[in-house]
Amino acid sequence: MADTILNDIYGPQKLIAGGFLPPHLVNGHPQFLRPLAGVTPPGGVHVHLYSADLARMPDGSWMIISSRADAPSGIGYALENRIVVGQTFPDLFSDMRVRRLASFFSLYREHVQSLAPVRKGRVVLLTPGPYNEAYFEHAYLSHYLGLTLVQGDDLAVRDGQVYLKTLLGLERVGVIFRRVDSDFCDPLEFRGESALGVPGLADVARAGGVVLANALGGGVMESPAMDAYLPGLSRALLGEELRIPDIPTVWCGTEWGRKEAMARLDRVVVRDAFDARPLFSRGSSARMGGELSLADIRVLKDRITRRGATVVTQDAVPLGFAPVYHGGRFVTRPVSLRVFAAWTPDGYVVMPGGMVRVAQDDHVRTLSIQSGAASKDVWVGGEGPADAFSLLKPVGRALDIRRTGEAPPSRAMDNLFWLGRYTERAEGLVRVLRAVTSRLGDDPAAAADGAERFLLPFAHASAAAIREAAAGDDARLREELRSMLYDRKSPDGLHRVLGRIRQTAWSARDRLSLDTWRTIHVLTDAAAAPGAAGLDIAQALTMLDAVVRRAAAFSGLCAENMTRGPNWLFVDLGRRIERTSHQICLVNQAAAATDGDASYVRMMLDIADSAMTYRSRYLNQFDLGALIDLLLLDETNPRAVAFQLASLERNLRELPLITPEQRSGSALRIVGDARLSLIGANALVLAEADVDGKGVALARLTDKIEAAMTDLSNAITDAYFQHAVRRRVGAMPAREAS
Repeated sequence: MADTILNDIYGPQKLIAGGFLPPHLVNGHPQFLRPLAGVTPPGGVHVHLYSADLARMPDGSWMIISSRADAPSGIGYALENRIVVGQTFPDLFSDMRVRRLASFFSLYREHVQSLAPVRKGRVVLLTPGPYNEAYFEHAYLSHYLGLTLVQGDDLAVRDGQVYLKTLLGLERVGVIFRRVDSDFCDPLEFRGESALGVPGLADVARAGGVVLANALGGGVMESPAMDAYLPGLSRALLGEELRIPDIPTVWCGTEWGRKEAMARLDRVVVRDAFDARPLFSRGSSARMGGELSLADIRVLKDRITRRGATVVTQDAVPLGFAPVYHGGRFVTRPVSLRVFAAWTPDGYVVMPGGMVRVAQDDHVRTLSIQSGAASKDVWVGGEGPADAFSLLKPVGRALDIRRTGEAPPSRAMDNLFWLGRYTERAEGLVRVLRAVTSRLGDDPAAAADGAERFLLPFAHASAAAIREAAAGDDARLREELRSMLYDRKSPDGLHRVLGRIRQTAWSARDRLSLDTWRTIHVLTDAAAAPGAAGLDIAQALTMLDAVVRRAAAFSGLCAENMTRGPNWLFVDLGRRIERTSHQICLVNQAAAATDGDASYVRMMLDIADSAMTYRSRYLNQFDLGALIDLLLLDETNPRAVAFQLASLERNLRELPLITPEQRSGSALRIVGDARLSLIGANALVLAEADVDGKGVALARLTDKIEAAMTDLSNAITDAYFQHAVRRRVGAMPAREAS
C-alpha cells in the first residue's frame, strides 16, 4: 500500500482532495520532496523494497510498530545471519526444510534491473560511506548481489545521465540501489550541505535516466503521523482493513486528536509527528508519558495546544519475548521482527525469513544494533524439499582465470593516491622532528639551526623560539616541539597528518590487506600522549623512531605484497610525488650550506636517510657538489629526486589511456620534461656548486621540479579521478597545496 500512497502523494493527490489525508501531513512534511511532485519513476514504482518492524502481542497476534519505504536497512544483516547459520547447521536446515533466501534476492535484483533504461549500464549500490553505522551491511549486500559499491563522489551527472567515474573513464549507470536517505541524495535540490549525494541526481530521476531503488521521496511514509491514517487509507484504496494493524496512533493536529491525547498522556508514548526513526531505535523522540515530570507535562500540553500538528501519541506496545542463550544459560529478552517485501510485476513478494533484533536486557529502551542489540536469523519452513537455488558460487567449481577485475572507482584510487602522499609526508616530517629533537640536549644551537631551516618555513616553529634556542634558552622550542609531537589539536602537528592517513586508509579499507591495515593502525596510533609534562627527549625519540619504522613497514608491505595493478600504482605515485617535494626542500637547504658546516650536512643526510651512502663514497669529506649529486641527481639512490622522477615516469606508462584527457599524455609529459631538465642541468649545477656556491641554476631547476609536481598532481586528478579538463591557470593541487 505504501507504493500506492506515494504514487498519489507525488501525483494527483486524490487522497488529500478526498479528505483521507490532511494536507499538512504531506505538504508540511520535511521529507516531502517538492522538486519531485508530478514525477513518475520508471515503471511507476516508488517502493522496490519495503520493511516493517513487528511486535508480538500478548494474545499471539502481531502489530506493525514502524515501517520503512525510503532506504530500508537490515536486509544485509538478515542475509549474513542466514549464510552463517546455514553453513554452521547444514543438516538441520535440510531436515527442517527451511526456505532459502536466494530466490527472493534474485527477484529483487532482477525486477529492479528490468526497469533500467539501458541494459549494459553499471548497477551500483549507493552507500553513505565507511563512517555510516550500516556500512558493513552495504558492503556485504553489494558483494552478494554483484553490485558495485559506490559513494556519492564516485558518481557524476553528465548530459542528463548518471556515470560512474572509473579508472578507465566514465561508465553509464542504469540502476542505483540506494542506501542514502532521499534528502541527502542531491545537494543541488535538497540538503545543500550534504556531501553524500550526487549533484543533479534528482534532475536525472525526473527525466527517467536512471532507476533509483527505492525512488526518491519515500521518507514521507515513515513518520508516525502517517500511522494515524493508514487504516482509513487501506479502506479507501483497497476496500479492506489492514491485515496486520499498525500501532494505534493519534495525531494532535485535530481538535479530537488534541482532546484524546490530553486525556491519555499518562498511558501513551509521545513522539514528534515527523520523527522518521523507528519506535525503539537510537535517537527516537519517543518518551513515555507516564515518566514525564509535572513540568515536562505542562510544557507538552502547551505544545499540543499551540502546535498540535507536530505531536502524535501512540499506545505503549509491549514487545514479545524470546529465549536467548546468554552467559552460559537460557534467558528471555524482548525482541522485534523485521520483515521485507520486494516489488515484482505480479505483486510484492515477502522474504521467507527476516531479522530479529534482541534487546540487551529486560528493560528495553532501544533495539538499535548500533546501541548493542543483537540480531538473529528467522526461519520459514516449507512443505517440500528446500529450493537449491543459490547466488553464491558453488564450492569446487572451476573459475575462469583472471588477472584484472572491473575498472575500479576513481574515488578508491584517489584515496590510495593520497594515502601514499600522507604516509610519505608523515615520514618526512618525523625525520625532520627527530633530527631537531635529538640535537636539543647536546647542541641547542644546531637544533635551532635545523628548526630554522626545516620547520620555520612551514610554520612548524616560531622565529622567537628559534632565536631563544640559538642564544642558549631552548624552553620555548621544546614546548613547540612537544605540541608538534603530541597535541591532537595542533593544526600543523604530527597528529593531523596521521589522522589523514587513517581517514584515507579507512575510505580505501576494502583495497588494503589485513596486514597493511594493521600496520596503518599502529602507525597512526604511535604518537600517544606523553606521561609527563614537558618534552622528554628520550621518550620523544623512541616515539619518532617507532613512527619511522612503521612508515617503513607500510612501504615494505606495499612493495612486496600488493600486485602491480592500479592499487599499487596510485599508492606509489603519491609516495613519489611527496618524496620529490621533500627532497627538493632538502636540496634547496643544501645550497645554503658551506664546506665547513659539517654538522648541518650531517643533519641533512640523516633526514634524507642517505648518511651511510655518503660516508661509503666520500668518508667524512663534506662537499656541496657531492651532497647535491646524492640528493638530486643520483638515479641509484632511492631517496634522490632523479630516482623519484624515473619511478614516476615508469608508473605513468602503466596507467590506462582511454579517455581524451588520459590520451593527451599531460602527466607523462610533465614528468618527462622534469627529467630532461634534470639531466640537462646535471653538469651545470655541479659546476656552479663547485665554483661559487651561489646556486642560481640549482634554484631555477628545483623551482621547476617543484612546480612540475603540483602540475603532475593536478594532471593525475583530472585524468583519473575527476575526469575533467582543468581550465584554470595556476590552480592549487587536487586537495591541498601543503
